[in-house]
Amino acid sequence: MDRETQIDIHLLLALFRCFNEQLYLIKDKHKTLLKLKFNRLIKVSRAYENEILKLNNGTDDLDTIYDELMELILVIKENVNAKK
Repeated sequence: MDRETQIDIHLLLALFRCFNEQLYLIKDKHKTLLKLKFNRLIKVSRAYENEILKLNNGTDDLDTIYDELMELILVIKENVNAKK
């Protein structure tokens, strides 16, 4: 797998991690049917992440991308809350 493809996959996995974290933050705020669908999405994304991590020997790129995305998400939340 070439470097550009690895970066694209790590970006996708980092987005999944961010998605999972956001779901976790609101897990008790939605109803049963929606909660079930969210939990399915989490399981699928974790399974995908685990399979990809088996193919790659390191997660340094993934962790870096994830950290940067979460920082961006926090900034966006702060900006939206500041506009209220």
